[in-house]
Amino acid sequence: MLKTECSHAAEFIKADVTPHTEKCEVCGINGPSRMCATCGFVGCCESMNSHDTEHWKETGHPIIARMPLGEASWIWCYEHGDYLKDA
Repeated sequence: MLKTECSHAAEFIKADVTPHTEKCEVCGINGPSRMCATCGFVGCCESMNSHDTEHWKETGHPIIARMPLGEASWIWCYEHGDYLKDA
């Protein structure tokens, strides 16, 4: 179920952020990857080494998007702990 109310969703929609790379910037794992919607950092997901979550804890950047970006992508808000409506 997608969250309908999140103050961070507007940040993602307005952001014109591109991923720095296709692989995790910390360990180099090639997927599954998540992109920080604030700065473009790419980290591996929780099923790997959780570098996406570590980035959020270090920076406070709340929104990540599933890589690769596009139709099958989704966005997640760490602060609210839920998926957001598709942008």
